[in-house]
Amino acid sequence: MDMINNRKTRLDRGDWLEAAIQQLAGGGITAISIEKLAISLGVTRGSFYHHFRDRADLLQEMLDYWAQKWTLDIREDIRALGLDPKTTLLALIRGIRHRQSAQYDVVFRAWALHDPVAQDVVKRVDQIRLDYIRSLFEEMGFESLDAENRARLFYYYETAEPAMLAAQTRELEDQLIIERHRLLTT
Repeated sequence: MDMINNRKTRLDRGDWLEAAIQQLAGGGITAISIEKLAISLGVTRGSFYHHFRDRADLLQEMLDYWAQKWTLDIREDIRALGLDPKTTLLALIRGIRHRQSAQYDVVFRAWALHDPVAQDVVKRVDQIRLDYIRSLFEEMGFESLDAENRARLFYYYETAEPAMLAAQTRELEDQLIIERHRLLTT
C-alpha cells in the first residue's frame, strides 16, 4: 500500500476496527460512534460505509476481530513455534503479555455484561482459550480435573493480573512469571 509521510493513503477494515477498539477502551460501548471514528481517523463518515453496513455490523466485527487477534492468532503463533507443552505455556504467557491481551479483555468483558451477543462471544473465546491451555497441561501428563484446575489458574492469572494490579518492574514481572510457570507445571 502506498505510504505518504508514514501514513496510509487508504484505510482498511482493520484501521476502523483498531480505532473502534480504542474508543471502546477509552469510554465503553456507548463511546463508539461512526462520527467520532471518522474524525479520529481523519476521514469522512462515508468512508465508514465502504467497510461496514452500519454500527451494528461494526460492533459484530469488533467482537470477531477481538476473538481472532487476541485468541486464535496468539494460539496459532505459539503453535507454530513447535515447542514442547511446558515451554509452550511460557511462550503463551509472554505472547499474552506482549500483545496486552488483558487490557483488551477487560473492555470486551465489560461490554458483555450488558450485551448478550458480546456475552456469547466472550463465552466462546473463554472456552477456546481454556481448551487450548488445558490440552497443554494434559500433554504434560496432568489428569483431567488437575489439568482443568491448572488451566483455570493460568487463565485467571493472565486475564486478571495485568488488568487488576499496578505494573511491576520488568525484572519483577519476569521473576513472577517464571515462578508462576514453575508452580503450575510441576
